[in-house]
Amino acid sequence: MRSFSTAGLSAITAAAMGTGVFPIIVSSVLAAEFIAAFDISRAQVGLLVTSSGLVGGLLAPSLGRLTDRIGAVTATRGVLIVGAVTMTGIALAPTYPILVTAALAAGIANGWCNPATNLLIVDNMEPGRRGVVTGIKQSGVPITTFLAGLLLPAIAVLSNWRVAVLMVLLMPIGALVAMTRRESQPRHAADSADAAGGYVPVSVKWIAVYAAVSGLATNAAFVFIPLFAEEDQAWSPQAAGALLAMVGLVGVAARITWPQLSERRLGHGPTLRILGGLSMMSAAILAVAAVGEIPAWLLVVSAVLLGAGSIAWNAVGMLAVMDLTPKGTVGRGTGIVLLGFLFGSAAGTPLLGLSVDLLGTYGPGWISVAVLHAATILIAFKIPKGSVVAAS
Repeated sequence: MRSFSTAGLSAITAAAMGTGVFPIIVSSVLAAEFIAAFDISRAQVGLLVTSSGLVGGLLAPSLGRLTDRIGAVTATRGVLIVGAVTMTGIALAPTYPILVTAALAAGIANGWCNPATNLLIVDNMEPGRRGVVTGIKQSGVPITTFLAGLLLPAIAVLSNWRVAVLMVLLMPIGALVAMTRRESQPRHAADSADAAGGYVPVSVKWIAVYAAVSGLATNAAFVFIPLFAEEDQAWSPQAAGALLAMVGLVGVAARITWPQLSERRLGHGPTLRILGGLSMMSAAILAVAAVGEIPAWLLVVSAVLLGAGSIAWNAVGMLAVMDLTPKGTVGRGTGIVLLGFLFGSAAGTPLLGLSVDLLGTYGPGWISVAVLHAATILIAFKIPKGSVVAAS
């Protein structure tokens, strides 16, 4: 039985997703401010993402199992509370080690947000109607990215970056208020049996492999594209922030559109192959820009392709998990996929930062990102279409 309206479910799950990945977003948008405030290197900025990603990845399977046991509403509340506390920790951190500690704690919400919100959708939406809500849920990340890219640098100039981070607390607090008087639905006997058996299909494990490789490439591009524009292409900080906002804006539309196409027309595997191809083209443009001069508008094209491609894979991947996994193990299946994605994300970002620090150029890093996205196209052939629903 549904306990949330479609609009309410979409808004709450989107806010939970934005809250869960906020440390990655703030590390990208405010990278220059962090470097100046804490006197750190680019690789140390990447370590903030690594800290959150490693904790989230390690805990995701356990948090998925916990979600299956305690129910989606209780789990989603947990994501929002942990996210609000760690946002405050990031904003108030006086030293870099404490900032890293806050990022480590933020990994709990990072690893929990997808299992909790996926189960919330499964509990409230029947198959065939999940694509739109899943797309809006996953668009919580690019929506937060878009707003952060536009607003955080401006607020940091007017006041400081700590005030800018604290203002984002409105997101988890608002979602918690919207969830008052909601209770987790009890697990049905069949669901409990599935959960106890722990059955996760092989196809979902291939989604986890896709997630790991895509995460390795995607987060590296996502975190460093504004710094690349600022350092290598001589863009202003405001223009570089707007470039990231473009990634987020296109990502919003992509995360809403692709799940519907995947659910009703194309199927999950074919859709993921398309997203890998778009992402590969985005990285190829960045590689060319790193070794030679290109028109500024081509960098915008690269940002658009990044938003339309790899930024949107998560929406299709999460929908595929819901479609291919027995209901009683949705949380566990999601956790396995996140284990792959977050470990890939954690490794990719500092590796790209380290390569720039050592080589003095972004070129080899962007070429590696393109090769990784090419690999995701091949991996996606192992992922089935799923139950394609005819559009009415």
